[in-house]
Amino acid sequence: MTDADINRAAPLTFRASLGEKLFVTLTAVFMGVLALFMLIATVGGFVAGLFLGLFLLFVALVIIALTFLVAKEAFSRWRLYAHLEGGTLTALLPRRRGFIDQPRDRVTIALADIERIETRHESFASIGVTTGQQAYAIVKRDGERIFLGADREWVPPFFGRLASEIAARAGLTIADLGMVDGDSGFLLVAAQSVPDWAAPSLSAPEIALRGRRRARTAAIMGGVALLVVLAQLLSRR
Repeated sequence: MTDADINRAAPLTFRASLGEKLFVTLTAVFMGVLALFMLIATVGGFVAGLFLGLFLLFVALVIIALTFLVAKEAFSRWRLYAHLEGGTLTALLPRRRGFIDQPRDRVTIALADIERIETRHESFASIGVTTGQQAYAIVKRDGERIFLGADREWVPPFFGRLASEIAARAGLTIADLGMVDGDSGFLLVAAQSVPDWAAPSLSAPEIALRGRRRARTAAIMGGVALLVVLAQLLSRR
């Protein structure tokens, strides 16, 4: 696009859909209620016996940690915002915009100041489950890198659409840096991390292997979901 084309382009705003926001918010509320129930059950568990009480306490703490994670996700979905108008990108990028928490960032960038847009796939493996996210970053002409965010698997894409629109308006192509392995930490709940953007990509055979593992994970999750549905149907007879 020329500068005149950019200025004539219709303003475009990116937000998470209302359905996504409500779903994650209601999930956080449900998990909060479940965490409260488990804390009450833990008290009864200690009355019944030390071992049972400790086990229920561990389960309750895990659920509480997951509840905080989902609540943070819900908060981020409501705040996430990007707007393109007149050759300028303005955005509010919350901490939770991928598997890895980032510094919260408010950005205002002239598209003419963007040198390139980069993307890479970040793969995570934990307890036999392999998943991943497609991450996107803007690199300005002065060398500053701004991490937009990452679209996780099974979540409607947001940052990919935003990066594509920025690239189209700025007359850029998105540089694909391949794939890297991330550290899943504790079940992608705590202490997870990814390599620096300068890290080299995995080889083609390694990328293919991660793809097969993700496909196997999807098949397993689909099978579990099917078993749950069948169990519910049979229990009604």
